[in-house]
Amino acid sequence: MKKKTDISQVRFKYKKDILDIKSSSPDPFKQFNKWMKEAIRNKVFEPTAMSLSTVNKKNKISNRIVLLKGLEKNNFVFYTNLKSRKSNELKENKNVAAVFWWPQIGKQVRIEGYVKIVKKKDADKYFSTRSRKSQISAWASNQSSVLKDRDDLYKRIKIIKKRFENKDVIRPIFWSGYLINPFLFEFWQARENRLHDRIVYKKINQRKWKKYRLNP
Repeated sequence: MKKKTDISQVRFKYKKDILDIKSSSPDPFKQFNKWMKEAIRNKVFEPTAMSLSTVNKKNKISNRIVLLKGLEKNNFVFYTNLKSRKSNELKENKNVAAVFWWPQIGKQVRIEGYVKIVKKKDADKYFSTRSRKSQISAWASNQSSVLKDRDDLYKRIKIIKKRFENKDVIRPIFWSGYLINPFLFEFWQARENRLHDRIVYKKINQRKWKKYRLNP
């Protein structure tokens, strides 16, 4: 008989060093980059994965994992189909929340902010770096809409392959990216006995952030 996993006994790495106001960077983006590099260095699986929450016009929340594709001019960048559920909700409400969770190093980062569409030239530039198969998939998938049969998707892929045969795949107008401009960060570091460190950065103006500690 297969032994059941007791998730209450699952443990992750606790940090012996202290995260506090003095040891954290005055710039939340520098602090984020420091932790991201640590996650990559420790070979965390999909370190750029972030849980993204959006709200529709009926104030109902939805959540999914997307991949961070850049941190440009203090904006978090991700890409998606502009006809997807998340994009439709972002048209209604620009506010988002996102979480990065790195259990192997006992850290998470929570951000709150608002979004805007990336510039077309930036979307074109990023799209050109994707694999050809991913580019074709972006054309073929009517993201978040009902798919009656997977064969229908494969048929659309064949059509797109034929359309762009022997030439570059251009970016679809219904596919682009978003910039998340944060107004709040929370850096969470695991400590023993659940006395975790929590440092918040709250935006005061375009250049200044206020830092304070939260109870675990």
